[in-house]
Amino acid sequence: MVKIGIKFPESVAEHSFRTALLAFIIAFFETKDFDIACKASAAAIFHDLPEARTMDLHKIARNYVDVDEDKALKEQISQLEFKPEFSGVEDFVRDADRLELAFQAVEYSTTYGFAIEFAQNLEFKTKTARKIYEHLMKKSDPRWWK
Repeated sequence: MVKIGIKFPESVAEHSFRTALLAFIIAFFETKDFDIACKASAAAIFHDLPEARTMDLHKIARNYVDVDEDKALKEQISQLEFKPEFSGVEDFVRDADRLELAFQAVEYSTTYGFAIEFAQNLEFKTKTARKIYEHLMKKSDPRWWK
């Protein structure tokens, strides 16, 4: 976001935290299963871990650079006594990641009007994420909760 002029963009930690919360909510509403929701939330925490080594490359940079995030993640967790297993929750995490981007874009748009473009026409696999997204995009001010 710094590349497009946004001062003080959210950190990877802030993004991962909100993504984890959204993954939990989406997974729980989709499955009504607390354990699956917890698994989705944990997977979301790990989802951007490779960026600590590879950086968070934007779409333009990815046209020129090949990044092996799978290798970075495998090396990062190689010394753990457990191997995280997140199969079955990928759609929840992917939707949460995109939904968090939409929240971020709507929030930035109050200062940087063009930022809303990053939230437009996002596609989601789950009904819950689509419903949250549709509601978010109808709000004219992201501070509605105040």
